[in-house]
Amino acid sequence: MSAFRPVALVAAALLTGSAAAQALDINTFRAQHKLPRLSVSSALAAAAHSHAHDLARRGRLDHDGFRARLGAIVSSAAAENVLVGCADSACAFRTWAQSSGHRRNMLMRNITHYGLASATAENGRKYWVLELGN
Repeated sequence: MSAFRPVALVAAALLTGSAAAQALDINTFRAQHKLPRLSVSSALAAAAHSHAHDLARRGRLDHDGFRARLGAIVSSAAAENVLVGCADSACAFRTWAQSSGHRRNMLMRNITHYGLASATAENGRKYWVLELGN
């Protein structure tokens, strides 16, 4: 059976020393690019949670059902990042920041909210989902 949970992001400001240089979350990343902070959305977090669990159960990455998943939640702009393999959210954000498409999603100007979740598959691989919208 896979375990899954919504993930609280670690703010770099709360860290000290070299850990602060390694930490990254959506709002730290956006601030580095002079973009406004996003608010956590419980609805987007629930959608991320559901999709992360589904990915972990099936053992593969995809965006299947993206429009249906966010259609009732998001009024216009929406994006989704998925990933497998990172142990924590800082790693997930660093990995996404290095990918042009995922980076573009995190830097969208017309989004205001996000939800992040992870799920661990039976084989121990961790799946991450970031839902973005307004």
